[in-house]
Amino acid sequence: MERPLIAVGGVILSDKKVLLVQRSKPPNKGAWAIPGGKVEYGETLKEALRREMKEELDVDVNPEDLIGVIEIIKEGFHYVILDFLCEIKHGKIKAGSDALDAKFFSLEEMSKIAVSPTTIEMMKKYFEGERIPLFITETSK
Repeated sequence: MERPLIAVGGVILSDKKVLLVQRSKPPNKGAWAIPGGKVEYGETLKEALRREMKEELDVDVNPEDLIGVIEIIKEGFHYVILDFLCEIKHGKIKAGSDALDAKFFSLEEMSKIAVSPTTIEMMKKYFEGERIPLFITETSK
């Protein structure tokens, strides 16, 4: 039986900008997204987030509040992604394993690049002061 995969994302902010990575693999290959990846069996959400941020950005993070739950059902994938606000504890950001590039973008800049509308919606609501986790579904249907 096929089941959705659980993933985590790390939202790193700087001066009203959010760090995005350019994806090197599907789904959304070539598009910009919140960095993160799949949770491995036996791994806590925060352990997975720390591992993924180290692999993808070469930084150590302190995961904080859950700010969004994003469900993606498209391109033959079904992910449930829990996005956490993260603070960098150590390291300098550089694109790693699954990322072609990593940069900070404002909401205005995000509207001009290939980025998921769910990411823009989540960050817009966060910057507007909403602190309850946002639930969004993105499908290709």
